[in-house]
Formats: sequence, C-alpha cells, structure tokens
Amino acid sequence: MIYLKWSSGAGVASLAGTIAQTQDPGLFVTRTGLPLELALLCEILINTGITFEDDAASPRGFTMSGDARIWSFGMEWLEAIAVDDDLSDVVTGFLSVCLKQIMSDDFPLSANIDPAVRSVAQEILQLWEGESGGEPMPARAWRPVRANALRASEGSGDPAGYAVSDLVESLAWPRAEIATELPVIYQKFLQSCLQVMTATFLAPQDRTDWTQSQVAQRELRRVRTEPQYADLSDEELLDRHPEIRQAMRAPQQPEMAARMDKAKQQARAAMGPFLYQQMDGLLNLLRRTSD
Repeated sequence: MIYLKWSSGAGVASLAGTIAQTQDPGLFVTRTGLPLELALLCEILINTGITFEDDAASPRGFTMSGDARIWSFGMEWLEAIAVDDDLSDVVTGFLSVCLKQIMSDDFPLSANIDPAVRSVAQEILQLWEGESGGEPMPARAWRPVRANALRASEGSGDPAGYAVSDLVESLAWPRAEIATELPVIYQKFLQSCLQVMTATFLAPQDRTDWTQSQVAQRELRRVRTEPQYADLSDEELLDRHPEIRQAMRAPQQPEMAARMDKAKQQARAAMGPFLYQQMDGLLNLLRRTSD
C-alpha cells in the first residue's frame, strides 16, 4: 500500500518521502507546502507504469524500468507548481477528471463496464459538478447514490469489470470527504486494472484460472456479509468453503505467478496511454492553478 518511505541509511525511499526527506505526513506538508494526497497520487501513477525486477547485482537488490513519459512525470508535476499556488482543490478536481476518463470510450476496459455502473458514475459526477459550482449538497442527496452504487457493484457480472465497479462504489461520497482516501482507492483501482490487462496476455487456461479466482474473491466478500459468518476470519471462512480457497490459490502457484509476471510487462505497455491521460489530467489542473 502507498505510504511515505524515507531512510537515508538504508537508501530505500518513496518519491514523496524523498521530496521532503521524511516519512512523517505532517512534516511532509510543513516542509513542502504540498498536499500529501497529491504527491501520493503522482507517485502511484509513476509506480503503476514501472516494472520492478529483483537484481542481486543492484545496490538496492532490484532494478526499475519504464518508458520516458512515465519517468518524466516525476519532475513534470513538480515543475507545474508555482511557489504561491493554492493546491487545495487539485485532488478534489482530479476526482472528476479521473472518473470521466474512466467512463470514456478510450479507457482500455471500457467494454467491460456494466451499464448500471456507468449510470451510477454519472450520478456521482452530477453531484460533484453541483459541489464544484457551489451548490449545497445535503447528505440525503448521496444516500440513494450510495445504495445504487452498492447494487451496481454487487450486480456486476464481468470479472474484468470488477475494478471499475469497486471504484465507483468507493467514490459515492462528497469530494471533500473522499479526497483524503483517494490515494488508497486509486492505487487499488490501478493495480486491479493492471491485473485485468495482464490476464488478456495469458494463455487460455491461465486466463480461465485467473477469472475464476476473481469470481471466488467476489464470492468470499459476499459470504463474509452473511450473519452466521460475522465472527469468522477469512481463513476460517475458507476452511468452510474449500472451493473458494482452491479457485483463489490458482494464480498464486509459482508457475502461473511467473507467467503472470511476464505478461504484466506487456500489460503495463498496453496501459500506458491511459496512465498518460491521467497524468495529463493532473498536469492540466496544476497548470490551471498557476495561471
């Protein structure tokens, strides 16, 4: 999970941690004047486009590779910020930009989005648009939207669409309330999308096993909501549902995991245009703030 990392001794640090030379969130804001959520979002975009590989010869034990556009974003977003810029609305603004791009035909998984999920996404965008225009949005306005988002997510039948349905379910809140949680939500979404796109580069049997594992995870989540299982851990639940455990374990087998790692490199390249679009969306918001 994304978080600040900084260690001058060990030489291991995150991008955001390096900027402020700290892993303390409060100290990060004090030293940089940047919203932590903004820095983490930018780091997540970069990390999603980078391949990390074990390398015993490297001082850090691993190497990183990515295309020039991914690497350049590490400086682009910082250079887009002027000293006196008010960045308080950038993350909330990115929420709308992000969701609109995901709902566009250019999104690589557009064909896998359930119509009910699209409908709820439009409801969310309409409420956010009202907020950005200064229109008061009472809490009761969000309740039916959250209920619709939950139903749409639960009814999403295509495992390749789970990433978007889960995202839309998570975003059915006022922008100010969800902004601080966005890095965690966003990272989960991008990694889920990467998994889906990785599956498209697998052999048919591996793709089937991966699909069944996604269905099993969704079934585990459903079973967990049943009252008789309320006090059980995941392990205890899986003991009672061995068929779910078996399906979930298939992609974790060493041979299949190795094939997925190889396919993931192709998936990252295929996901590149969407990542660039998201980066440009953030850069446009930052540059608009500087104008």
